[in-house]
Amino acid sequence: MDARKALVTGASSGIGEATALRLAGEGYSLWLTYGTRQAETHAVAEQCREAGAPDVHVSQLDQRDSESISRLMNEMSETWGSLDVLVNNGGVLPYRTIDEITEEEWDFVLQTNARGTFFLTRACLPLLRAATGDRAIVNLSSLAGQVGGILAPFHYATSKAAILAISKSFARLLAPEGIRVNCVSPGFISTPMTMQLDDEMREELSAQVPLGSFGTPEDVSWIISSLVSPNARFVTGATYDINGGVRMD
Repeated sequence: MDARKALVTGASSGIGEATALRLAGEGYSLWLTYGTRQAETHAVAEQCREAGAPDVHVSQLDQRDSESISRLMNEMSETWGSLDVLVNNGGVLPYRTIDEITEEEWDFVLQTNARGTFFLTRACLPLLRAATGDRAIVNLSSLAGQVGGILAPFHYATSKAAILAISKSFARLLAPEGIRVNCVSPGFISTPMTMQLDDEMREELSAQVPLGSFGTPEDVSWIISSLVSPNARFVTGATYDINGGVRMD
């Protein structure tokens, strides 16, 4: 049987890296993208090969740019011809107060996180439709998109709230075709994004978590790998909270 093929965006570190390594260990072929961290992503790709991925590719991707998305789709079409799994993990989180957010940065965050998720997902549909069997999309939202920014800024929280709606809309659209779409919503996770915070702030945030600490990227990646598995064939349109009990709904 041919290996299932997965595209993971933002795979240079954090949740994207952990997801790529977990899927590699499960025998997936992988296509990894990065925005600016080329060397780090190639290092992740090598680890994925060592973990068991039979085929690994790396491409630069600017999620805001339709030409960049088109180039990636052309490369994947020529090389693979189909796609089983899409993990929309790539995104940005500039920490700003409300008064520090400029119009340019607002647009940058919304275009990268929300617009990028929509247009990349839409572009991947021909490849997903070309595959047979179970196909799945997982989008990365955030606790901030559900409850508003606790610490995360307005533009980031807004972009992640939009991803929740984008996910449910695609789930309804694609369910008749057997393509599943789900969302994961991490809370405080130890990633390069949250490492921008100083130690005192991280301790204060950890104290707000009923389970008492930040989560790890691996805490998120195992949920993602479960959702893209054919064993989750009857799960679509769902949002999975991974926040240590900060939000219980």
